[in-house]
Amino acid sequence: MRTPTLAMMAFLACALTAVAGEAFKLYPGAIKYTPPDTEQTRQWASALPPGTTITAYLTKDSFDKVVAFYRGLGRPYTSPNTPVGDKLPNGQRMEKAFLIFDDAPDLRTSRSWISIRHPFIRSVSHEKGGVPQYRVRDVTEIVLTQKEAAPKNTK
Repeated sequence: MRTPTLAMMAFLACALTAVAGEAFKLYPGAIKYTPPDTEQTRQWASALPPGTTITAYLTKDSFDKVVAFYRGLGRPYTSPNTPVGDKLPNGQRMEKAFLIFDDAPDLRTSRSWISIRHPFIRSVSHEKGGVPQYRVRDVTEIVLTQKEAAPKNTK
């Protein structure tokens, strides 16, 4: 029973990729991450713009190795507002990179882009006196953002 469902999902993913003209390839060995079904996750998902799909993948490979793989497929993007040298409260440095797969000038207008981050911050809670508590995994996260093309107005 699962095979037709998985086959249909694979077909739809290929069809959507062909229509959008994307160059995204899944990093070898990366596995899909499904966040826990919580109220916070549902609120976050419902706040996405219509037609936006976000898919996260995790790999044990280094940040630099993952970025090198995607540099051959996409164009690096640096936001003027991206802080440099972010660190977690324990002093661990956070690494981030963005790559665009279409010819858009920035992430806001791109229909296909990824963010690569290390380490993976699974969750942040404010349980102990309002001080953020980070649940961190020593893996690299790849987040693919895809947006459907806006419908053309015909009058």
